[in-house]
Amino acid sequence: MALAIAGCGGNEAPSEDPGAFVRSVVSDLYSGDTGTAWDALHPRHQAAVPRDRYVECERQAPLQEKLRHIEVVGINDAPSTVPGEDGAVDSKAVEVTLLVKLPDVEEPQEITHTVHVFAVDGRWAWVIGPNDFASYTSGRCPGGG
Repeated sequence: MALAIAGCGGNEAPSEDPGAFVRSVVSDLYSGDTGTAWDALHPRHQAAVPRDRYVECERQAPLQEKLRHIEVVGINDAPSTVPGEDGAVDSKAVEVTLLVKLPDVEEPQEITHTVHVFAVDGRWAWVIGPNDFASYTSGRCPGGG
């Protein structure tokens, strides 16, 4: 899962809990609802990767794991970089534990992942991970599509 959550913008702090936001985006991505996930992207990434292109590319290589459970295990302040931008900006580092069912593996597997979320004009926004963002901005879908 190549996912970072990032932002900048106005001074208004989001009212939504960053952990709830991450749970929602991760659920959207695992369920294949990439259009809804794109709607929560950082405006700079929305400008760089049009919605129809993002949805088309993500449908070419959907996540193979089935999400069984997601739990937020920690939220901390931690600066992070936004792919395509220089320097680190303030973010919330949201540590989540996912229980996923992998194809051809009998028992569900536990994965721990840290997702960075950043405030943008009173809401949380996520950004595409650096490798996938580089693919998109070079005109390719991540994974070569």
